[in-house]
Amino acid sequence: MKMMWLVAAVIMGGVASAQEGITVLPKHYALQFENAWVKVTAVRYGPNEKLPAHTHTPNPAAYVYLNDGPPVIFSHDGGKPATRPATKAGAFRLYRGLQEVHAVENTGGVPSEFLRIELKTEGREPGSFWGKFERGAPSAEPVVHFNHAQLRVSRVWIAPGEKLSVATEADPALVIALAAAPGIRAGSEWWVGPSGSALIANTGAAPLDVLRFDFKTRPATIGTRD
Repeated sequence: MKMMWLVAAVIMGGVASAQEGITVLPKHYALQFENAWVKVTAVRYGPNEKLPAHTHTPNPAAYVYLNDGPPVIFSHDGGKPATRPATKAGAFRLYRGLQEVHAVENTGGVPSEFLRIELKTEGREPGSFWGKFERGAPSAEPVVHFNHAQLRVSRVWIAPGEKLSVATEADPALVIALAAAPGIRAGSEWWVGPSGSALIANTGAAPLDVLRFDFKTRPATIGTRD
């Protein structure tokens, strides 16, 4: 496939009453975009906030961090608490997914804000679907962070006053803005369907980076995913 850039219950017992976060905690998990390929959820843990136990679907996902967030503690049902280290705006993490239930505690005095980009496509090579990627310095050329059998993730910087044209061939792409610019908020998304295109203009005074997610597999058969 060619890329074109132009410019839960794990609830096998235990917390059987927990429900998916987006359903029971709408203040913290807000559905931003969804179609047959992907589900984008905007997540916000307020300063020093604690969230009760809830579930997440087990699909692989990218976690795209929109601010410099403090460490967050995840207390898993039936396991030891795990601490997610402090995060940097513009970084992202990939995880193969796991059916789980957990409570959340933000340990800092500022919020933790990020997007959960959940793949609904056919899985490929789950053992290698993982990684942590930093923002890095602005680059004149696209930077491919991750090239996998299921997904490719690349970063492009748009200079002030410039426009980025995104085009696809047979497979679609999702583009996420990692900072704010006039008319664009951090976390804005553009869906570019097969044989589609989108134009993104940076009318701000600073470089704007976006992440492009190219989907290499088709939507999973209905009923194969939670």
